[in-house]
Amino acid sequence: MEGLLPLEGFENPGPRKVTVEGVENAVAAVLLNTFAPQLSRALDFVVPAKFDAAAQVGSLVKVKVSGKEYTGVIAARKDSTDWLKPLQEIRRVVSPWPLLDESTLELLETVSLHYGTGPGVLLRYALPVRRAKIEADFETEPLDLTTSAPAVDEDGGTWASYEGGKEFLSELKEGGYPRAVVSALPRVDGTASGELPSTLRKAGLPARFLPLAELVKPVWDRGEQSLLILPTAEEAGEAYLFLRRYFVGREDSIALYTSTMPQTSAYESFLKARFGRAAVIVATRGGVFLPLRFPGLFFCWDDMALSLSSDMFPNFSARQVLLQRATQTGRALVFAHFSVSAGDLQLVQRGFARKLAPTRDTLRAATPRFQFLDFEGQMWEGPTSAMLIPARALKIAREGLRRGPVLVLIPRDSKFSVVSCVNCGTNAICRVCGGPLSFNGSRLECSRCGAIETDFVCHNCGSSKVRGRLLQSRTVIEDIGRMFKDIPVLVSKPGAGFLSQIGDEPRLVIANSGAEPVAAGGYQAALILRAHMLASRTALWTAQEVMRRFLAAAALVAPGRTVFVTEPLGTLWEQSLIRWDPWGAAEVDLRERQVGHFAPAWRTALLQAPKLAGFLEELQLVLPEALVLGPVESSTQPGFEAAFVSVSLKESEALGKVLRSLNFKSGATGNLLVEIDPADPAGQVA
Repeated sequence: MEGLLPLEGFENPGPRKVTVEGVENAVAAVLLNTFAPQLSRALDFVVPAKFDAAAQVGSLVKVKVSGKEYTGVIAARKDSTDWLKPLQEIRRVVSPWPLLDESTLELLETVSLHYGTGPGVLLRYALPVRRAKIEADFETEPLDLTTSAPAVDEDGGTWASYEGGKEFLSELKEGGYPRAVVSALPRVDGTASGELPSTLRKAGLPARFLPLAELVKPVWDRGEQSLLILPTAEEAGEAYLFLRRYFVGREDSIALYTSTMPQTSAYESFLKARFGRAAVIVATRGGVFLPLRFPGLFFCWDDMALSLSSDMFPNFSARQVLLQRATQTGRALVFAHFSVSAGDLQLVQRGFARKLAPTRDTLRAATPRFQFLDFEGQMWEGPTSAMLIPARALKIAREGLRRGPVLVLIPRDSKFSVVSCVNCGTNAICRVCGGPLSFNGSRLECSRCGAIETDFVCHNCGSSKVRGRLLQSRTVIEDIGRMFKDIPVLVSKPGAGFLSQIGDEPRLVIANSGAEPVAAGGYQAALILRAHMLASRTALWTAQEVMRRFLAAAALVAPGRTVFVTEPLGTLWEQSLIRWDPWGAAEVDLRERQVGHFAPAWRTALLQAPKLAGFLEELQLVLPEALVLGPVESSTQPGFEAAFVSVSLKESEALGKVLRSLNFKSGATGNLLVEIDPADPAGQVA
């Protein structure tokens, strides 16, 4: 192949000039709103003279491709094209103004390259459903966002509870754009850490959103916008209502943007953000692409929540988009939650963001105490330790009910299988890649790399015997209720059965993780049942989810009260929870990911296709040092093969480019599925 010379007369002719009388830059590069990978690049169209003024960069247009009409956005105007055939004309300009600015278009290009696809597939996330009625009455002139809102305390307010918190807030007030990862301090209403200023306490506002108001205030004062991302529509709604009542008299400058809103309201909020008529925008995952006229601050609460990662192609996460936005614009960025992920810790270690954590004395005064039914406790308690609620847990719950509500956290009804050591119960892992082992007939093989294990030795105790276990949970709520006679029982589940708030009356609240209601004054005790349904999983996300879910539940418990876990979790997680030390747990998790070649220490991709050999061969030509595990049989796509690819962070852009190329080539058949930085390469999700 190297000896072949280009044929004379068949060289690439290069760009050709396109002219239309009276039109400067007569070619419009248009991004189509479609999931088809082969159409996700900008395509060139001619701008007729009648649309010259209206067809601006960012405007919504109608075009036709292969006889089918598409909605698109003009990404650029130019005077030439690489397309050799005659170009089609733009059929219609839909929007009266550019809906996306150049910064947002650049963001779509950057994010799409990270996920190995074209920017067109992200348009449906960046654009809401258009409503012409809203446009007819909307004023696009930006507002003067400076306002005399309630002042932040001179001592730093709630941010003074964090080491470096006062300095962080001062930098914001002085016009800087700091970045931080915050291990948040629990703020239970009615306790010392959850008290509002006297001027606001009478309004009945929840104290947990006070740090958010103090954060956006200095950004608002200098006339810039804040984009606040929360994991659920319920939380976004509560934060929105708090901010409207906190910044009394300036309610119209605060906007809400969620997928559960009516389309007319969502489009109005979009326009307010785009044209600088809202100082604060509270949104869920879909709001990460909102164009801002005066960006100042990007904030995300619980950035590792599953709801903040799209389950549809290209599986983008709100966290990654906000990282790209903060890097691109140079604006302030804050990730906050009670827990800390390996990715958050990496940002601190690399100097991208600063660490904000409460002092140990402050933390101890504001948090409950974790207790565990460990192996010694099981031996002491005897047969009752195997009950759904052991005797010790029952005693803690009944004592708590004398003072107020008690939370019982249960797993969702589910089942999954693991292979574990017969002697100690530790999950069996592959000696090649550290992935989970599973039985394929009578053969023991890795679910991640496909390596066959012929001489298993447990890494914990040295035993050579394994067994398959089916772990399943079906919690009968009625059985729990019978243990607490004459006590009201409330049940809270995600979705239609979700309860947001309850009073301080004695009652038993049974909830799934993520659906725990907030109790006035905090819960007087909490029980975490069947913790093994989370801790025994072999998924890559197990470590961070144990800390995230259990700390989030414990944050609702009154300071000094007891959170009792009815099963042992292992020394690392138990000590991290007892000390309320998410940073230490994240450090161990990050170190294990570095050794295992997993994100965020490495850039990874999960490829799935009926036949992967050709795709992997082309990828390894560009990235010869890439680690490739597999292919193995896909656990999520019947009839597909799956392979895990890992490259160094410095090769991230090269990986994005080659995956984008593979996506374009396979787009017509749709037989290649790509997921960047998968939550679990072995396919054991949720």
